[in-house]
Amino acid sequence: MSLRSRFIVGVAVLLALLLPQSGAAQPAATNSGPDFQLSTTRHELEGIGHYFRAVARAGTNQFAFIVPKGYFMRVDEVNRQLRAVEREDKCAITVRLIAAPTNAVDQATGGLKPEAFRELLLQRHPAAKIIEELSLTAGGQAGPGFDFTWRNDSGFNLQSRIAFIPTPAGLVEFHLITSAADKEEFTYALNSLMLTFRFAVNGKLELPEMSNKL
Repeated sequence: MSLRSRFIVGVAVLLALLLPQSGAAQPAATNSGPDFQLSTTRHELEGIGHYFRAVARAGTNQFAFIVPKGYFMRVDEVNRQLRAVEREDKCAITVRLIAAPTNAVDQATGGLKPEAFRELLLQRHPAAKIIEELSLTAGGQAGPGFDFTWRNDSGFNLQSRIAFIPTPAGLVEFHLITSAADKEEFTYALNSLMLTFRFAVNGKLELPEMSNKL
């Protein structure tokens, strides 16, 4: 059965992507820096399997998401970012807090200006080719996103999807990177991570439990 056919409507869509395969299991763990921490906890779903939730604390800010199936979490304390790495190193997804570019907010609508983030992207990767501009959501908030291709310092051609989402703690950047010719499989993982993303409001982080019922 193809990967696409397994993603059926309803909760089964999410579960098929999020529940780890037996070879991808990882123990609950905590990685700590001076003001940046990551913890992962294992949760069981009767009759289906288990999943892992990642909770990050950056100073007084908190956010969480469910780790995509077949991915392992890494914490980069220096760059204050989380990295979900596909078990065969075919894809990586980074999640991090960033400073907003100048004039990033539309004063009339309160939304983020796509052109400000397009400029930010091209500053980072001047030779990038933007394939599509998107509006993406996470944690109930919407922000600009971009599909693009680029070449890294080693000369490898890469495909990426990047999204910028406003939260009470600041801007959260989601960035998928893969060298695979077809990134569709890995885009499902990014979508699932963003779908389960939650951030603390008024110091409280609400973490709804997954269900094995439709």
